[in-house]
Amino acid sequence: MTRTKMSVALMLALATIPVYAAQDNTYHHEAEIGFLDSSGEADGLVNANYRYYFKAVEQADKPYALAGFFNQGSTVSARYATTDFQDLYNISGEYVFDSKWFLGAGVNQLNADDAVFDITTYEISAGYFFSEHSKLSLNYATNSESESNNGAYLEYEFESYFSQNIDAITLTYEHFIPLQSTAGVFITGAVGYQNPQYINNEMLTQVDGSTPTIVQDSKINFENDIYTVAVFADWYINNAWSVGATYYRTDVNTDFSSSNIDYSNKSSHSNNITETGLNTRYFWHFSDVFSAKFSLEHYFDNGEYNSDSETNIGIAINARF
Repeated sequence: MTRTKMSVALMLALATIPVYAAQDNTYHHEAEIGFLDSSGEADGLVNANYRYYFKAVEQADKPYALAGFFNQGSTVSARYATTDFQDLYNISGEYVFDSKWFLGAGVNQLNADDAVFDITTYEISAGYFFSEHSKLSLNYATNSESESNNGAYLEYEFESYFSQNIDAITLTYEHFIPLQSTAGVFITGAVGYQNPQYINNEMLTQVDGSTPTIVQDSKINFENDIYTVAVFADWYINNAWSVGATYYRTDVNTDFSSSNIDYSNKSSHSNNITETGLNTRYFWHFSDVFSAKFSLEHYFDNGEYNSDSETNIGIAINARF
């Protein structure tokens, strides 16, 4: 049975559960496991996460999906996500002071089948809760990985060096606007900057003659300046159901250089990608502890070299206790 068919079967099974008035109890623990199926080239994603809230979370009389946002308390969390070709591990935490300032930190590790090495990213964040409905945060993430190899085969000696360095900073503002006739609107705005750098050097030397001869000395260097702007708006028709829209723009400036024994090349290029999307999500709180989450998202990418659309369907089981 395919994962998509399993998701449909699970949805039908949930629909047969007897309906009763679930209690909106406070909770400290939140655990979730879900699956995201995409119409694009990406494989399906299985995601599992756990979060502990040091202050009890109130989930009554507010959108269920935003209960953690309104809590404004310290947390620790862990996440594992996997596809057919990569795995992601994450541990993070956030401490909120009585003054409503907060500090956070986290570490991510990405293991990909075709990667030269596993990628470990470290994050720190800081911010402030302006009110019960608003939050400003500044996040910095960094990654630095390198690998070198050398050896010999027949009459040749070889050396190689590969490195990847990424620094990223993001400023995010989140705000909830209560409404009288519906639950409200949740708006998120973010601006960011990234500076990925990639280096790949390879040298091959012939050593069977009287004088060693370099037959290959390849050097490749990429450096990008990436600027992003994103806006997300979700209208909560009630505490369970929302519809939303997204806008995301990326501007990329790339400097590239390559060389070998008999040539060298340098170039620069700029391009941008715009992504817009629509989504709807439903949080079915069918028991005191368990809920089912459903999402349907459609995105359209408009880039300089390629334009495409993608539809994602997600389903998850959520436990709060």
